[in-house]
Parts: sequence; structure tokens; C-alpha cells
Amino acid sequence: MKFLILLTLAMASSVSGLAGGDASLSRALLSQSFSSPSGKLTFSPEIIIPEPSDPTAILLQSNAVQGLSSKIREGKASAAFLKCSLTALKTFCGEQESARGNFPGPIPVVYCGAANNDVDVTDLTAVAEAGADGLLIRVACEGADSIADSEKLTDLCKQALDCGMQPIPELSVSESSVEKWDDEEVPKLVEKIAELVGSDPVALLMSIKREEVEQSADDGAEEEATIEPVPLPSISKELKKRVPIIGSIREMAGEGRLGMEANRLKDAGFASGLLCSECLPGLRFQVDMELLGTFWAGCIVDLKSTKSKNFSFRAKNQMETSAMSKWGNYQKSVIESGALGDPSESYSVVDGDAGEYKGF
Repeated sequence: MKFLILLTLAMASSVSGLAGGDASLSRALLSQSFSSPSGKLTFSPEIIIPEPSDPTAILLQSNAVQGLSSKIREGKASAAFLKCSLTALKTFCGEQESARGNFPGPIPVVYCGAANNDVDVTDLTAVAEAGADGLLIRVACEGADSIADSEKLTDLCKQALDCGMQPIPELSVSESSVEKWDDEEVPKLVEKIAELVGSDPVALLMSIKREEVEQSADDGAEEEATIEPVPLPSISKELKKRVPIIGSIREMAGEGRLGMEANRLKDAGFASGLLCSECLPGLRFQVDMELLGTFWAGCIVDLKSTKSKNFSFRAKNQMETSAMSKWGNYQKSVIESGALGDPSESYSVVDGDAGEYKGF
């Protein structure tokens, strides 16, 4: 019943980020996106859309952003975190709204500011009118007792709620601080943020900053290649039900690194994972939008797949009386017999030996 109520609220919201709109609609939509009833990790990409300078690129950007928005939705992302201009934000949100009533339906959009810039307080009304459901607010933090710019956080959260958007604080913490935390630090941190915001936030994003390690001249490439993952705080089930905690994933895609980091987040009790722009192989800013949409869609589908990523096994269908099953088993025996050549020598567009894609 609770799920049906949330779903009804989500579908009733045409553009929940309208200025002066009801923030409860955007809250219901984002709450459903960041928390899975089955307890599985949900995934959202961070998308940077640079402002084009070339006249031709300016004319083509609208169609490119619409195509990107469509691919992200079809890839079953839980939400989209956008760093872009207000024009691109409006185009992206408009394309999402056009899918209302279809499957898959629109996903919520969280605005993270223009590319390379933080959110400007004076832009919040325009951000809401463009269609954003949430607003990401960056906060430097080392613990519950050391939250920087707390007054600014309170002010931005109030303005976002007044505009019908949900504020999502991003807590930027150093890994050395997380290593010192005990099991009570995260609950105290959530209590402090709730006090500053005025109520429990719809979600919290925790970004743990990797600290650079000084290496001597004698250190080889082997030590550089074996960088330890950042420490993760433990999140209890009770706290997870109260406020979904989103963990940032910054590992570069390839060799199963994203999958391993996602498993670490799930084991630590995180409800969702934000796939940051650092996951993109190569350049982060100068990238074709069609390629960007294809990458994120494929990445999220792969991470959400229920297929085993650790074991290689085959399950034989036991429907002995089925003609189709017999035909399938016959084809399998012919292939494995080698009558059609060695299956391992079949053509593939992926050159594994050259270090190309072997899994996200």
C-alpha cells in the first residue's frame, strides 16, 4: 500500500520542481528512487553537460540532450545528477516529462550547478522552473561536530524547499576522518544535518575524498597500481530506513572495478550509489552525448544485472519433453563437439588481450 501511495504521488507530479510548488511531491519521487523495497543498491549517474561555444554545436545541443535523457531513462537509472546550464537542464527535464504515462517513466533530476561551478543562490527559482526535483548542496565536513558553512546550508535548504525542490546535502569527508569514526558518528551526523535542514533530508550523499600518498622515487608502477579503496562507514538498517545514504563511486570503469565498489557500498549499508564523472574512461568533458548516454545506460544495466559476476556456470533446462529444448541441446552438443570449429576462436569486437572492456 505504501508503494502504491508513493507511485501515485510520483505520477501526479507533472514537474515537481515548479517555483512555489509542493515539495512533498518531489520528496515522494526521490524517496522512491533512492530506496529499493528489495534492499538492492540503486544507481544514478553524474552527468556533466558543457556549454557549447561552436555555433553548430549550439544548434545541435537540444537534440543531443534529449537523446541523452532518453538513454539514461531507458537504462533504468534511479535519478540523474546534472551539472549543466539552465537551458540544458530545462531540455533534459522536458524530455523526461514527455515520457510520463509510458514505460519506463520519467526519472527525477537533481541539479548540481553549472559545469565547474557551485549552485548560485539567485538561480534557485529558475532551477525549479526548469524542472529539477532536487538540489545538491556541497558541504565540507569531518564529522558531526565539524560541518562547514552550516548557516549557508540552512539557508539554501529553506530556499530549495520553498521552490518545491528537495535539498540533498553532499558531505565531503576526508578518508583519514572516516577511519577515525565509530559506529555512532553517522547517526550523529544525520541528526545534525536534520537539525540544520529543519527535518530529515530526502537523502544524504557521502563523498569520501581520497588523500594523495607521497611516493619516493624508488616506488614502481606496481605500488601505484594497487591503490587501496577508501574506507567506508558502517550504516545500520534502522538509519538506512530513516534516511537513504548515497555513496559516491569514483573508480574508473573497467576490469569490474565499478561492480566491486558497488558491492562494498551495499555491504556497508548504503542505499544507493552515485556514479561520478570520474568513472568515465578518457576525457570527462569533451565527450559525445550519444556515447555518454550509451555508456551510462550500459553501465547501470550491467551493475543492476542479477547474473553472477563471480562464477561461470551453466544451468541445463530439464524439460526433456520439449522439442525446443531438445533442439537447443542438439545445437549445443554440435558446437561443443568442435564440428563447427573452436568456439574460443570466434570473432569478437572486444580485444581482451589489448586491455579493452572486460566488465564495468
